[in-house]
Amino acid sequence: MKRYLWDMTHTESYVLPWPCAECGKGLLQPVPKSLVHKETISSQRAHSEEAWDPDWIEYTFSAWLKCTNAGCGQDFALSGVGGVEPRYDNEEGTMGWNSYFAPRWCSPMPDIFEFPSKCPEKVKEQLKTSFRLFWADHAASASKVRIALEYLMDHLGVQKRKKEKNGKFSDLSLHQRVEIFQKGEPAIGSQLMALKWLGNTGSHEANISRDDLLDAFEILEHALGELIDRRSVKVAELANKLTKKHARKRKK
Repeated sequence: MKRYLWDMTHTESYVLPWPCAECGKGLLQPVPKSLVHKETISSQRAHSEEAWDPDWIEYTFSAWLKCTNAGCGQDFALSGVGGVEPRYDNEEGTMGWNSYFAPRWCSPMPDIFEFPSKCPEKVKEQLKTSFRLFWADHAASASKVRIALEYLMDHLGVQKRKKEKNGKFSDLSLHQRVEIFQKGEPAIGSQLMALKWLGNTGSHEANISRDDLLDAFEILEHALGELIDRRSVKVAELANKLTKKHARKRKK
């Protein structure tokens, strides 16, 4: 996961190279002259204040992006907010101002990380919704991570109910299910438990930052790679094969 892609701003001529959500092969580039930005009314009014400075300027903007893959060409609608920041010319020793633009909505929304090819559809569906909410509503985005974790537990076959002493069955909480999973996979289990806590916070609409979500997505990318693609197991098998083959030759 290239974290910087989701935590930086754009300029009028440069858009961060997001992956195409449609084909997964191309990158997104700005459509020439499609970006339109306007200063907000409150920002305009602030110009009359004695202490006014250019870095008070606030924009709203919209723009079009397009996939670079000639076989795709999907268009993406982008909008958000912006402002200006200092630009220093080292040769002339002068200072100017550059406009910057911070996305708040994109449709279709690119995938923030790449899913394993065999990722369960229900898990993927919830995470794609989480991605769409990434800028707009951090708490709601975190709640979708929690739901994705529920579906992941289902996919991994972690029990959902337990038999009580009276013979009746009761539902296990997500916390209890992750604890069960953690007994067999302690390292990944502890990582998934962190996601559960984040999801709990999101469900109660408490304060969740963009960095919190990016942390969660990094954990998920790793966990899904290990649990679905078994990446570490595959690498260990490859290393073992090379060792057996070449260590034997070296002994001769």
